[in-house]
Amino acid sequence: MTMGRAIALLVVSLLVFGGGIAALVVKVDASFLSSDAGKYSAGARTGAQAATPAGSGGAEAQEARATLTAIARTLTATDPGGPGTPAERTPVPGEVTPAALGQPVTVGTSTYTVLQVADPEPPGFFVTNPGMRRVALEVRQEATSGAARYSFGLFRIRDSAGDEHSWAITNSEPNFDSGDLASGESRTGWISFQVPEGREPAMLLVRGTLGYVDIVRLD
Repeated sequence: MTMGRAIALLVVSLLVFGGGIAALVVKVDASFLSSDAGKYSAGARTGAQAATPAGSGGAEAQEARATLTAIARTLTATDPGGPGTPAERTPVPGEVTPAALGQPVTVGTSTYTVLQVADPEPPGFFVTNPGMRRVALEVRQEATSGAARYSFGLFRIRDSAGDEHSWAITNSEPNFDSGDLASGESRTGWISFQVPEGREPAMLLVRGTLGYVDIVRLD
């Protein structure tokens, strides 16, 4: 094989490889985001404004979601509140009496209040897994007796069948985010979850010093 022919084959191979990478990026981007994302404005609403979550897409969308989930699990490997249904948890029975919607409940140095529920959460940029629907909660956390850490990753939801689910990437704003609160400071934002169709949200849990605690009744 002549040198010129070898160089030509190398150039063709690089072009094919580059084209494959570009196609994969486009496919993941198109599948991860809702095809109608441009129509949506962020911010959960309730009542007549509530809408059915965006469609879940086909095989390509499922492949993209699987890729995203794997990345998220890697990034949150050290966070016990990472995505997915937990296999085990350390219950703390009787530490607090769960409150009703709109009522405050104190765990440790923080007082939590669920201000409203959007069920289903209005559709937005991020799609919903097949067989699931999104539920969004507007939560306020106030550091009432000392400094406190706040994070959407510290919350879980229990459904009407008794299964627990961790956070999903929210379509609503402002999101709850993560950070630190000095005594007297508060944070209010939206936290989203995905629950199976046909089930209802029953309880919100938060991670305390000894494990997850039931704090607000959602049924």
